[in-house]
Amino acid sequence: MTGPAYSYSAEELKLFEDIKNGKTFEATEDMPAFYRKHLLNLLWMQGDSEYSGALGYMPWIEKAPTLQEKVIVAQMVKDEMRHASVIYRLLDELGQDTLTHVQNSELGYKLPEDKVQIGFQRLKDDYRVNIFYYNIKYWEDYILFNFLMDRAAGHQLQDTFNSSYLPWKKAIEGIYKEEVMHLAHGDKWIKILGKDAEKRPFLQERLNLWWPRVMNVFGSSKGASNDLYVKLGLKQRTNSEIRTVFTKEIQEMCDEVGLTLPQYREEDQPQREARKL
Repeated sequence: MTGPAYSYSAEELKLFEDIKNGKTFEATEDMPAFYRKHLLNLLWMQGDSEYSGALGYMPWIEKAPTLQEKVIVAQMVKDEMRHASVIYRLLDELGQDTLTHVQNSELGYKLPEDKVQIGFQRLKDDYRVNIFYYNIKYWEDYILFNFLMDRAAGHQLQDTFNSSYLPWKKAIEGIYKEEVMHLAHGDKWIKILGKDAEKRPFLQERLNLWWPRVMNVFGSSKGASNDLYVKLGLKQRTNSEIRTVFTKEIQEMCDEVGLTLPQYREEDQPQREARKL
């Protein structure tokens, strides 16, 4: 499928209508190849992102500023790795070989450059959302990851609460609760750092760096794939709709602590080719 000019077949249009009328799927039943392809794409994206995210958090068990924070970071690493295992199990149930994939992928790879921006580009042969290529260099980065990325992930997870794929719907409930705890940690520390006149300038500098990276997580608002995911019952809102709600929440928090939300222009971001299964 390439762009909005794609013409759906009669079978695909019937599938959309059936799903709109309440059709759901289990792992044990046959599903249309068209549905399966796009379901696998979303599951692989989440599984690899959770796994890579856990590896990105791991160094901060040692580097967190207090013993209590080390414990909290360790719990987050455990949460993210558990999330990955849950999603990989769903993929295994669909006949995928996740263990070989993990063993042969470079999911721990992080860009060595601190201030590079890669837009929508992909650098490795895996399915992670590309924000997980960036390195978490400072404690402020770790907090911004909780504050921004975990909140963005929470919004996207909310869209699976009524997923047409029932095993995914069931699995997301526990994952979502833990992501909410992670973003609450970010909110707490944003207030601590943002209200400290000495620490706020550096926090602002890092926010400027991370903001376009997080906004790119939502993908291109011009792409047709998100409309398709909605038609398939795998999402409830397009990424553009989620991004609007997310940005409003971040703006309100920034206003509260004296931070300036940077301008984001989607058209300025380097593009990429879609990842194919």
